Amino acid sequence: MVIFVYFARGPRSMEAFKEIDLDQDKTLTREEVKRYLQLEYQRTGTPKDDAFYHKIMEDIFRKSDHDSNGRITAKEYNVYDHDEL
Repeated sequence: MVIFVYFARGPRSMEAFKEIDLDQDKTLTREEVKRYLQLEYQRTGTPKDDAFYHKIMEDIFRKSDHDSNGRITAKEYNVYDHDEL
């Protein structure tokens, strides 16, 4: 089963980065990304369970956290490589 989710702002915008970065430290943590995903899926009326978000987060961090420090910096946040955010 494939579920498509539409985000009006578009993926990987710097506006989205700032919205996800709750503590404004210019890095994204797993918790911040999870919270953002939860809110976006709730807005579309399709909330998911924790396992779903965990799988997406692992994929996002595998592709975007280039230095494997558990945070995605603005520099690592490439607008073309990953569409979930």
